[in-house]
Amino acid sequence: MVVAKILTQPKKIKPKRNHSIKKLSEEIYLSKGNVENLLKVPNVEAFIKEHLIINKELFLGIHHESITVYYWCKAMLELTYFSDNKCTIKIAKKYIDHTALCGLKFIEKSDFMYFAFSDEFIKAFLDAYEILKDNIEKLTDESHASDEQTGSLAKKYQGIIACNNNTNEASDWYCADLDYCPEDAPFGRLDMIGISKNPQNNKHRLVLIKLMYSWQAYKSGYRKNLYNNKKNKGYYIQGKNLKTRKNAAGNNHPRRFACKFDEKKKTIISYEFGSGITGDFYDYSRFLFNDEGKYGHQLKEECYDILKAKKQLGCFETNDRLGDDLLGLLDGTKEAFVDQLNDSAECVFLTVGCDSLEKCKESLSSYLCPGSTNTADILSITKDTWNCYYNNGKGVLKHVIQDLSLVDAFPAEFDEKVRYVFTKNEALDNLNIIDHPDSASDDELILNIFS
Repeated sequence: MVVAKILTQPKKIKPKRNHSIKKLSEEIYLSKGNVENLLKVPNVEAFIKEHLIINKELFLGIHHESITVYYWCKAMLELTYFSDNKCTIKIAKKYIDHTALCGLKFIEKSDFMYFAFSDEFIKAFLDAYEILKDNIEKLTDESHASDEQTGSLAKKYQGIIACNNNTNEASDWYCADLDYCPEDAPFGRLDMIGISKNPQNNKHRLVLIKLMYSWQAYKSGYRKNLYNNKKNKGYYIQGKNLKTRKNAAGNNHPRRFACKFDEKKKTIISYEFGSGITGDFYDYSRFLFNDEGKYGHQLKEECYDILKAKKQLGCFETNDRLGDDLLGLLDGTKEAFVDQLNDSAECVFLTVGCDSLEKCKESLSSYLCPGSTNTADILSITKDTWNCYYNNGKGVLKHVIQDLSLVDAFPAEFDEKVRYVFTKNEALDNLNIIDHPDSASDDELILNIFS
């Protein structure tokens, strides 16, 4: 546990009202429901079986008791149980343009459109399917420079690889979920969850995969106004020794990261290290080691629920290939299933689309270990001392915590759980690269950050 001195507490901010669940009509609100209830809605199960799982290019995600249908890892539609044995369909407005869905009656219109599940919706969706896919594909404009679209390309190949893998009889793995995140977790989503089809030492392996596209994905997208004291409202931490790179004028600043602060408990809840490899390392390591590994155990239980629901829908009788051993475990109890998984998950940071394997390895290493040009690598972050400040957005700063260590933010034990794998390929046929990289196109970086 980090012991730090609390200097002061800023004035409490009145919390904003949560508008994440909006009113759909004068009397009805969205409900999370559950998959069992969802599949009892008339014709929903038949719709999924007859029109969704038959498409090898679609991935079914079971999230928070709803079913999300992914294409290129973009949520094409989400089916959610509604009160009174009904179902609503959520589709992003930007996907619907020029489709037959435009003429349907919708329940709510904002960035998303909510449709009542009906025979009319099924017909309109089937008519719109190819245009829906085309609209999603257009959002990934590959004419742009790769450093401008590494995120969208990573999502594209994340979706393609998951679908290729799950329909591949020769794959050693089954991808159970995409963009997994426990509802109460104070960290970001996990890109892919893989389970080994066959046991090793009488246990199935569980792997958390972070998928990145090319070396540009390692860069962190920090908050733009973090160094503008008149616009940067909120909490942040500042290093005593680490600094940013010098700008054109030869100036630099003490390194800062945003954070979330619990004003009642006077503690930092989480840090925000940006969207690059530093933030990924932080999120994945916290998933494994926070709260004595409770999130890992929760994931095992949810994998059973996810696979059980997919079995009920007939996924493993259509295109997906789960493997006889895992299929047999689904006939038993959840407790027996969990017992057959390894105690702890592994992590693989997988980079696809590497023009140069060596450049990718060097670039990733520079964000994790000290070097002559590095300004915020993980090891240096853990060795520096940090202070926490609150900015009221008007340039007035309050010193909240001093002498803060970030050693616990990046547990050294994660070194033993994570591997760094690279490939020149993009749309992999399966995930066998995890254990069997091809020397002609793949490589692995052996890295021990903390030793």
